[in-house]
Amino acid sequence: MKIYVILPAYNEEEGLEKILDRIRKAIDFLGLDYEILIVNDGSKDRTALISNIFEKLDKRISLKSLDQNQGITTVFRTGFKHVLKKVKSKDVIISLDSDNTQSPYAIVDMIEAIRSGADLVIASRFVPNAKVQGVPKYRIFLSNSVATIMGYLFPYPGLKDYSTFFRAYKGSLILNSIKNEDDIDRTIEGHGFSSMAGFLMHLVYNSKPKIKEVPINLRYDLKEGGSGIKIFKTIKGYLILFQKLLKIKNDPRTS
Repeated sequence: MKIYVILPAYNEEEGLEKILDRIRKAIDFLGLDYEILIVNDGSKDRTALISNIFEKLDKRISLKSLDQNQGITTVFRTGFKHVLKKVKSKDVIISLDSDNTQSPYAIVDMIEAIRSGADLVIASRFVPNAKVQGVPKYRIFLSNSVATIMGYLFPYPGLKDYSTFFRAYKGSLILNSIKNEDDIDRTIEGHGFSSMAGFLMHLVYNSKPKIKEVPINLRYDLKEGGSGIKIFKTIKGYLILFQKLLKIKNDPRTS
């Protein structure tokens, strides 16, 4: 088993070193080989410089930089296209934020869940022992609203947190669901943060994965970079996603 980490970064010079060290410690504890891909989304600070330093010091870390800020949809398309060329069925792909709000040590629990038979593991805010600290009220309202609406309209066993990026995907799940780069463009699409919720539902509808959620301690008070969320664009993205998923639910042939 090899771990591939996709780490989106936008103006994260203050916290990037910390998150990279914590990720490496968590995976080293498991005794597994890994690669970390930093996708620099047109940062205007020293994110690219810091990434380049780590890339030279550790061959397991690599950097892909976008010329200008393009948003989370393009970032994850870039990351998954890169990993798709390397990943094997027994490997695991992990995605998480680079702003230090999510503890990488949850990776230990996530890998244990994969080893126990899960195809997809989510570091969730909505399971027992999860904690949320310092998150602005409007973001709590948005994430809770998405979870409530998605859970009501599109329930799925083991799934409560539809919108977090912090996930572990079994390599076989991705390889069975995505055959080429065009599939990535087709399945990671939409406006802003909703694109990764849409990607999750694509996997649900097409592969029926066994999903497990593990608790996360979300520490927004430790956030060191700027916020990447654009609230009105995000809400618009989710409204479009709800409409699309309802069409698929009523007629699965459209998926």
